[in-house]
Amino acid sequence: MRGPEHDEIVKSMVELLLSALPDDRARIVATGETDLGHSTSSLSVIGSDGSVTAATPIPDFDLALIKLWDDTAVADAEPWNTYTLTVEQDGTSALDLSYVSPDPEPDALIV
Repeated sequence: MRGPEHDEIVKSMVELLLSALPDDRARIVATGETDLGHSTSSLSVIGSDGSVTAATPIPDFDLALIKLWDDTAVADAEPWNTYTLTVEQDGTSALDLSYVSPDPEPDALIV
């Protein structure tokens, strides 16, 4: 669910990614995981020929992502924990928030 500040936070995240997107590249994609108080992100820059290179991390991006998670958690009892944000050179964007269950603990061996 969307919290009250969802749109503004996403807009700031898109602007941060656009600022890191070189003019000669088609899009930038951020993926990662987040939870209460922490976030991990991976950024990839994609060329018009499909080539993919890693992008330099953006410090404020993870802070914005944590804000988005906090904002969403207010409105949802079981908020998302993985995301993909794709930003095109023209500024259009797509955000996918999803919940991925952690791997269950392996059963203890009974000897």
